[in-house]
Amino acid sequence: EEIRQSQPNIRLYAGQNLEGVGVLHLTNQRIVWLSTNNGGAGYAIDYPFVTLHAISRDKAAWPDPCLYCQLRAEEADEDGEDETDIPELRFVPADPGILQSMFLVFSEMSALNPDPHDEQAQESSDDDNDDEDDGGAMAGHNITIMGPFWNADANDAAMEDADDDSDEDEEDDVAMDVK
Repeated sequence: EEIRQSQPNIRLYAGQNLEGVGVLHLTNQRIVWLSTNNGGAGYAIDYPFVTLHAISRDKAAWPDPCLYCQLRAEEADEDGEDETDIPELRFVPADPGILQSMFLVFSEMSALNPDPHDEQAQESSDDDNDDEDDGGAMAGHNITIMGPFWNADANDAAMEDADDDSDEDEEDDVAMDVK
């Protein structure tokens, strides 16, 4: 695992809660945030669990410019509850001028780590899956994997019809008149 970018003085918010100030490491496999004021506490999130990331500068949405992330959530319980809370993270740098750089590296690393349960993504990437994790710069830190997360293994049937729908759409897109 290689660190591609490190940014100190990053405030992490999980939902509305300030987790603290720390160092954000964007590695080639995951996002790692290590607290600098909480005895080595931190979070590690694999890129496939981030469903959306964007730069947010809208003060109506959040008071400070940040790298906004939505995380994959568990499906709703079967007790009739249709809506689930979507976990949100905000990485707020002390210097908003670094947001574009953070976003670009985040996007590049995310593209290198597609969802392992996405058949289309598996066809195009079978490269860095054999690397062992020796901890590197994160060794000695108490790292928590954030959850709850949606797990395709536990919800195997959840994506069954997704492939069928996309194949039909592709057939429609291919049809054209040739003169």
